[in-house]
Amino acid sequence: MGGRTVLYHGADFTRPMKDNIRENLFNLLGMAVSGTICFDLFAGTGVLGMEAISRGASSAVLIEQHRRAASFIRKTTESLEIEAKVQLLVGDTFRLAGNLLAAPSNDTPWTVLLCPPYALWHERPDDLKRIMQHVIDNAPPGSMLVAETEKQFDTEWFPGGPWDNRIYGGTKLAITRPASLCGM
Repeated sequence: MGGRTVLYHGADFTRPMKDNIRENLFNLLGMAVSGTICFDLFAGTGVLGMEAISRGASSAVLIEQHRRAASFIRKTTESLEIEAKVQLLVGDTFRLAGNLLAAPSNDTPWTVLLCPPYALWHERPDDLKRIMQHVIDNAPPGSMLVAETEKQFDTEWFPGGPWDNRIYGGTKLAITRPASLCGM
């Protein structure tokens, strides 16, 4: 989208991914993002879902629980003229993810971005693992799952795999492509 800016409220309840890490992430994902449905499960500023659209994703579903942050996401999607491609859900990811990431009715691949506040990896690891397992069990062939953690966080317990772990400063990105399940 030509380097246009995303509106950011500056409040400490949001930790946007640094620009250089976001660029590295989308360079790693490459053309595989094109045509996918992007799910940004802890949207914050919404920049990851918007970047996915900029890189060719057909649509993005963003979940953000803070109404103030959600209002900034709405304003940004309007200014970028992509509101028709973005579905913004204001609510709790842990409550919404199960239905949202249920077995799809079509085979459009997903790009799932799981970038919660770092504290949640310690406070709610089982709930995050459940979301990851749900993606692994239901994602159509060609899908990708990205989890962002602190550099020191042990991702060995992540389900599925294999996971490609990349370190950028104090951030770890773990990426996997859920195996295609065959009903035979």
